[in-house]
Amino acid sequence: MSEVKMIETGIFKAPLILPKSLESKKEEFEQIILNAQRRVRRFAGKYGWKDLTDESFFDEVRIFDDKEKFDRFLLELQGMTIEEVLQSASMDSGTKIPKTFSGGLEKRILFAVSPDLFAMNFPEGIEEDSYEKLFAHEIAHRLHVRILDGDEDAMGAVWFFEGFAMYAVDQFSGKIPDLSKEEIREILESKKRGSYLKYNAVFRHFAKKSSLPELVKKACDEDFIEWLLALLK
Repeated sequence: MSEVKMIETGIFKAPLILPKSLESKKEEFEQIILNAQRRVRRFAGKYGWKDLTDESFFDEVRIFDDKEKFDRFLLELQGMTIEEVLQSASMDSGTKIPKTFSGGLEKRILFAVSPDLFAMNFPEGIEEDSYEKLFAHEIAHRLHVRILDGDEDAMGAVWFFEGFAMYAVDQFSGKIPDLSKEEIREILESKKRGSYLKYNAVFRHFAKKSSLPELVKKACDEDFIEWLLALLK
């Protein structure tokens, strides 16, 4: 297998593994993945984090045309049972991996379902450059970890680290629900995974109240929720 090649500073071309049904679109996918990296790097540059994108986030990319194969790969890659995966994602055990789970970046492998599967399983996520943003979202999670010097436990609650990734790649910016203060409070205090669109709205709300670097720094503090609730008043 070929090695990762730097196309420009902070932008890398990695080996891309595709099923036969998608091989004719290889060049298109490669360009999308390059653009996803550029999107994250532009965001990082706005906050003084650009140097954290100088090194590649992944060594390989895989795209699946079958959701069951995607789910199986996810489980094998993480070396976890489905119950453990769901628990780590703050979901009830005993259920299947949700069909909306469409991408990941684990053990330096960037992977996703095909554009057709993504559109079918997560129609509310379709927007301009939505497939590019799917990859960028996963890369943004890894940028978040680098900002925290590798401490994944400091990424905060589910709503926060998912909100960070969506904010970083400008995902769903045209689909922000209008939430009441009580709805925001409920999301802040919930331990279960919920609506990405609502997470996006909550994160953007507080990004207007405080600087992004401050939010990222405080996200793991014990009094973070209380601090945010004070900003709601």
